[in-house]
Amino acid sequence: MAENDVIANGGYCHCCRTETIFKSSNSWLRDYYICKNCKSIPRQRHLQFILDKYFIGWEDLKLHESSPSNDLISRYCKSYSTSQFFSDVSYGAEVKGVRCENLESLTFADNTFDIFITQDVFEHIFNPNLAASEIMRVLKPGGAHVFTAPKHKGILKSYPRAKLVNGQVVNILDEQFHGNPIGDGRSLVTWDYGDDFECFLFEWTKCPTTTYVTRDRRLGIDGEYLEVFVTRKI
Repeated sequence: MAENDVIANGGYCHCCRTETIFKSSNSWLRDYYICKNCKSIPRQRHLQFILDKYFIGWEDLKLHESSPSNDLISRYCKSYSTSQFFSDVSYGAEVKGVRCENLESLTFADNTFDIFITQDVFEHIFNPNLAASEIMRVLKPGGAHVFTAPKHKGILKSYPRAKLVNGQVVNILDEQFHGNPIGDGRSLVTWDYGDDFECFLFEWTKCPTTTYVTRDRRLGIDGEYLEVFVTRKI
């Protein structure tokens, strides 16, 4: 272990599928506990661990990922597609080969995908109820939305931080931003989710959600906000 490392240990990474070293020089493991080989972080490794464990053969399924910030899943999936949201582009159109999609109003046909993935996207949607419902629509029966989103300890009831009124953003609480792989690199946080998140998901989708929590440094999975949610279409 280097002098400035908080953690350094060997293990197996589900993102690059190799034996590796996981290390962090910061006690905030969520963003700094990095795989030496592929530079993945814990929540990404946890999501692919869930795919590998509960969706055996997912590499051969039809999978769509909204707003990815990396290629960690596309490396393995033979029928992988992706999209980003561009505010000034027609939905379904392409920008330099990247399809524009709004999760609240997807242009895909019903029953298109086996798996739909979003990673830390749902806290940036103004109407997550519409997005959750749309994702269920485009999934095949038995398909699954596999996703991450911060679920805050100590928050009993989820609440919006901002809303859209006549196309304009109205902040209910002080602005917070997370990173964004496109645009100016900033994405406004629109919702804080708490203990009732899964209840909201069922209300929005009428489908069951399973929440997975794993802590295993041998797999490089540790830190805060590690939950992986799986909503299955019934």
